[in-house]
Amino acid sequence: MGVVLRTKRLELVLLDPETARGLAAGRPDGRPWADGYPLGSSLLRAELTAAAAAADRPLGEFGCYQVVRRSDGQVIGDVGFMGPPDETGAVSLLCAFAHPARGQGYATEALGALLEWASGQEGLTCVLADTTRSNHIARRLLERVGFRSVGGDGELRYYML
Repeated sequence: MGVVLRTKRLELVLLDPETARGLAAGRPDGRPWADGYPLGSSLLRAELTAAAAAADRPLGEFGCYQVVRRSDGQVIGDVGFMGPPDETGAVSLLCAFAHPARGQGYATEALGALLEWASGQEGLTCVLADTTRSNHIARRLLERVGFRSVGGDGELRYYML
């Protein structure tokens, strides 16, 4: 079994290349999917994970984690990063949850665990995120877990932790 981060209600399971290939092809890996999962962004992240591994540049622990609800074992979303820290020590955050799992604090719980883990990683200087100006829920989530707004560009808002 790969890397797993645990919270009171969730398990964050690192998406390995083999599971990523199955996810991109629409095949569950034995865990049931919540209604609405995978999201389009989940499929893109799965393809990124598989492609990075195929190019001998695996994302490692700074990849994508599937969020599994412990009460029923369903994959309800994903959180993680778009790869290891860059030359400045920055990583980009990702987060998406199936609609039925929203509004129950799962995203806050998952991001809190992920960011706590990240804070102990050598070479990491900051975490970056972005969302649209109109996505008030995502903006509040980012602020709730400690991000601060650092500007915008048209419809996009940029955040840093």
